[in-house]
Amino acid sequence: MWAQLEGAAAQDNTVGSAIDRFLAEILQTYSDKTRKEWPRMAGLLRSVFGDMPLNAVRPHHIARYLDERPAKVAANREIGLLSTIYSFAMRWGSCDTNPCRGVRRNKEKARTRYITDEEFLAIQEKANPQWQCIMDLAYLTALRKSDILHLRLSDIQDNLLVVQTSKTGKKQAFEITPELRDVLNRAKGLRRRIGSLYLFCTQEGQPYSENGSLWAWKRLCVRAGVEDAHFHDIRAKSLTDANRAAGRDYAQALAGHADGSMTEVYVRARDTQTVKPLGGVVERKRVVEKATSKK
Repeated sequence: MWAQLEGAAAQDNTVGSAIDRFLAEILQTYSDKTRKEWPRMAGLLRSVFGDMPLNAVRPHHIARYLDERPAKVAANREIGLLSTIYSFAMRWGSCDTNPCRGVRRNKEKARTRYITDEEFLAIQEKANPQWQCIMDLAYLTALRKSDILHLRLSDIQDNLLVVQTSKTGKKQAFEITPELRDVLNRAKGLRRRIGSLYLFCTQEGQPYSENGSLWAWKRLCVRAGVEDAHFHDIRAKSLTDANRAAGRDYAQALAGHADGSMTEVYVRARDTQTVKPLGGVVERKRVVEKATSKK
């Protein structure tokens, strides 16, 4: 009580202490990819804000960080993490407000890359049978790469493929159509370590790491001569094609989005509306004659 009144324990309410507690208690509840990426981002935040009391950070400090950080998109992500940490710090009673809220982030250019059918097939032609299955699954289900690489054999249940997505924790159940069944059968026929629980696995029977799969994908694209293609672009291609074929509601259901606005982000940036021009041009001769007759 005395420490709270006199501020003797102010050092325990610094941004650095909140970062430490968040990493120790909360980070483990997030996905594997997030658990690897956020400690690095937290280190950058600590180097700038670490010694500041939580209640001393003001919105203009956040704005200055966004302005002065050379990597503008990365700065958005880092301030997003700091905002999350502040939300928990408020819950813990360590601070009263979140200075990140209301501060305009750096403008980001939406990714508009659409992998054409020809590019998709060119990459797949250079892939081994395992990566061919991974690509087909990504297109048919619009699942993220991390969810595909962590698919378990037990996720294939009768006529359903049941997946608990790592990003949201939401369960998605895909009807096993003839096309999906063919891909799953091909995947199950791949050589794998005896006793492995996973549909795709390393020689040790474990899922592939994020870095390993990233470099494998990049090598495939180089060999296929396809530039600026991210694996996540297959998800965008799948949702765009689904929207074209059956509309936005189907694309949203395939994506597993609770809010259609997120599906809109995927589709709007990659889908181009085709407009038919007018049936004819204004004939100059006719216009001149009409103007002369009025005189």
